[in-house]
Amino acid sequence: MNSNLSSSKNFTWLFSVLMIVLAIFVAFSAQLPSADNYQSGNEKEFSQQNVLKHLKVISGEAHYVGAPAHTKVRKYLVDELEALGLEVETFKHLSTHGRRTVAAYTNNIITKIKGTSEGKALALVSHYDSGTHSSLGASDAGSGVVTILEAVRTFLANGKQPTNDIIIVLTDAEEQGLLGAGAFVNFHPWAKDIGLVLNFEARGSGGPSYMLIETNGGNKRLIQAFREADINIPVANSLMYALYKLLPNSTDLTVFRKQADIDGLNFAFIDDHFDYHTVQDSWERIDRESLNHQADYLMASLNYFAYADLSQLKSEQDMVYFNFPGVNMVIYPNSWVTPMVLFAIVLFVLLSYYGFKQNSLTIKQVTLGFVPLFTSLALAGSIGYFGWQLLLLLFPQYADIPHGFTYNGHWILACFVTFTCATTLFIYQLFSKKLSSSNLFVAPIVLWLGVNVMIALMLPGAGFFILPLYLALACFGLNIFSQIERPKQLMLASLLVIPSVMLLAPLIPLLVIGLGLKMSMIGTLLTSMTLILLVPVFCNYPKGNRLAIGFSVLSLLFFVISIAQSDYTEERKKPNSVNYVYDQDTDSAFMISYNRTLDTFTNQFFDKEPSATTWDESIYPQSRRTKVRFYQATDKLDIKAVKVEVIKDELTDKSRILELLISPQRELNIIQLASNIEMPISKLSVNSQAFSSEPGAVKEIKKGFFFKYVLTHSHEKVSVELVVPKNTELSLKVFETSFDLLDRLDDVQARESIYMPEPFVINDAVIIGQSVKI
Repeated sequence: MNSNLSSSKNFTWLFSVLMIVLAIFVAFSAQLPSADNYQSGNEKEFSQQNVLKHLKVISGEAHYVGAPAHTKVRKYLVDELEALGLEVETFKHLSTHGRRTVAAYTNNIITKIKGTSEGKALALVSHYDSGTHSSLGASDAGSGVVTILEAVRTFLANGKQPTNDIIIVLTDAEEQGLLGAGAFVNFHPWAKDIGLVLNFEARGSGGPSYMLIETNGGNKRLIQAFREADINIPVANSLMYALYKLLPNSTDLTVFRKQADIDGLNFAFIDDHFDYHTVQDSWERIDRESLNHQADYLMASLNYFAYADLSQLKSEQDMVYFNFPGVNMVIYPNSWVTPMVLFAIVLFVLLSYYGFKQNSLTIKQVTLGFVPLFTSLALAGSIGYFGWQLLLLLFPQYADIPHGFTYNGHWILACFVTFTCATTLFIYQLFSKKLSSSNLFVAPIVLWLGVNVMIALMLPGAGFFILPLYLALACFGLNIFSQIERPKQLMLASLLVIPSVMLLAPLIPLLVIGLGLKMSMIGTLLTSMTLILLVPVFCNYPKGNRLAIGFSVLSLLFFVISIAQSDYTEERKKPNSVNYVYDQDTDSAFMISYNRTLDTFTNQFFDKEPSATTWDESIYPQSRRTKVRFYQATDKLDIKAVKVEVIKDELTDKSRILELLISPQRELNIIQLASNIEMPISKLSVNSQAFSSEPGAVKEIKKGFFFKYVLTHSHEKVSVELVVPKNTELSLKVFETSFDLLDRLDDVQARESIYMPEPFVINDAVIIGQSVKI
C-alpha cells in the first residue's frame, strides 16, 4: 500500500511538471504563425514569395533620405502599385517636426482603392525610408511596405470592391521625425477623409507582432472591432496599451492621432532588436514567422475594416483586453477592475477566516510566510540588476551595442530567469519543511492583492492581472477546504495554476526585450512573482529540491552558452563609429569615436587608450548617445565648407529677427545649427515654413544642437529664420555632414566582416563646423 502511494506521488509530481512545461511551450508557440504559411502559388492568395521578392529589392542598399537608393526604392514602389492598375501620386512637401526641430522635403507615395460609399476611409500606412545611415531597412519598415503591397495585390486579384475607400500611404522620412506622416496629415486633402489607420512597423527582425492601439479617447469600440476582425493569432494586451500611452513612443500613427484626431492600430515585431537600424536588417535575417504574422493581421483587418462603419469607432470608455491561446481576445470594461479587486479581497478575507477557524492557518506561520516572499523578491531583483552590471564589467563590449539587447541577450535572460526560479524554489522548499503550503501561500496572495489594488488605482490597463489572483484564491480554497488525497489535490492545483503561467510567462521576455537588458530586474521580479503563485504545487512535490537543482543546472548551462555567444562574428557584428570633425573657427581637425572599446578598424585612427581630456563641445556638441570617448588630432582634409550668409538681421520693439542662407559647396546629407549658450527662441522657420509652436511662446534652447535639416538633394540651399527676444545674446554654429568619410581616406582599411557602422548616430561622416558671424 505504501509503495503504491509513493509511486502515485512520484507519478503525479512528474505529470504536474510536464503539464506546466507544456503550458509554457503552448503559450509561446501560440504567439506566431508557421513560417510555411502563405506558400500557395494561387495568385488570389497572399504570397510569401512575392513579399520576399519585393523585400530583397527594397533592402538591397541603405535607402535613407537623400541616398541614391532612396530614389530607386521610391520608383520601384510606384511602378509596382501602378502595375496593379492604381493611380499613384508622389506627394512632395516640406515637413517639420516641432519637438525635434528637424525638417526635410518628403516624397510620400499615395494611392487609393475607391469604395462604394462616401463614408470614412481606411488608411494602410508604413514608411519606405531606412534608418540613417547604414540600415538596410528590411524589417524597419520594408516588412510593412511589402506586406501592404502584397495584401493590396491579393485584395484586387479577388475582384473585391470595398465599401470604404482604401488609402495607401507609404510615408517618407519617418526615421527623421515622422516627417512624411506630418506632410500628409497637414497638407494632403485625403487626410480629412480617413477614419482609421493600420500602421505596420518593426523594431527588430523577429518575434511576435504586437498590436498597439492609439486613440485620443477610449479603446472600447476599436478593440471590439479588432476582435470581430477575427485575427488568426492576435498578440495584444491593455498593459502594453497603457504603458505605451505613458511613455514617449511615436510612430507615423502618432502623427495621425495627435494632429488629425485619427485613431488606429500599430502592428510591430520587436525581437532580435540588435538588428534594428543596422546593415544586418536584411531580408535574409528577418524571421519568416514575423512576416507571416504581419500578413495575418493585415489580411484579416483589411477584409473587415474595408466594409465596416469607420465613423463609429470613437469611444470614451477603455477596456481591459488580453490574448489567450485558444480563445482569441478576452475583453471587459475598465470599470470592472475595482469591483473585481474588491471581490478578491472579500474572498480572501472569508477564506482566511475559515482557515484560522479550522486551524489550517496560524498567525505565527502566516507571518513567517512573508520571510521567503521578501527574500525571494530581493534575490530576484538582485539577480536581474546586479547580474547585468556584473556582465558589463566582465564584457565591456556589451556597452558598445547601443540597442540595449546583445546578440546573446536571449541566453542571458534565460540564465537570469532560471537562476531566479532556482533561488525562489530553494527558499520556499526550505521553509516548506516548517510551514504548511496554506500558510506559505498567504503572503504571495497578499502581494498579488496589493499589486492589483495599485493597478486599480494607477494602471487599470493591467487589470487582467486579476486572473492569476483569482486562480491563486481557488488554489488557496482547495488547500483549506479539500479533504481529498494529496496526489489528487496536487493535480487539481496544477490545473488551476496553468492559465496563470500561460498568461504571465510571455510577458517576461516581452518586457525585457522591449526595455533592454538593463531592465532585466523587471523580468526576474515577474518570474519570481509568477513562481510564487505555484506554491501550492511545488511545495507539495516530494524531494522538491531536485527541481531547484535542475533550474540551477539549466542556469549554468545558459550562462555557458551566452559566454560562447559573446564574441563577434559575421553573423553578430560589432558596431563601431568614426567621424572626421573639422572646426573652421580654430582650423583644427579631429577623428572622433563614440565607442568604449577600440577594435582593429578603429585602432587605425586612435591611440589604444581613451582620450585623457574631456572633449571640447564647442567644437562639436555631444549627447547621451554621441559622447566622444576617443579623439585625436588629424590632418586637415581639402574640403570646401558651406557658405553661410546673414541675409537679415532686424530689430523690432520686442524681437530680433535673424535669417541665414546656407549654401552647400559639396554633396551633403545633413545641416545642423547649434548654440554655444542657452538662449530663448520664439520662432524658428526653415524655407519660410515655421516649426509648430504656440503663438508667442518662448522656448528655452539648451547648449548644443537645436535644428536639423535633412537634404533630399545634396546641393539644396537652406534658409533658416530665428526670432528671439530683443536683447538675446547669440552664439550660433553651423554644422554640415556628409556620409563619405571612408571614400575620402585612401590609406584606411575597410571594416572587416565582423564589424559594422554603429546605428542611431552620425557615422562614417565628414563634419565641418563654423560659427555664424553676426
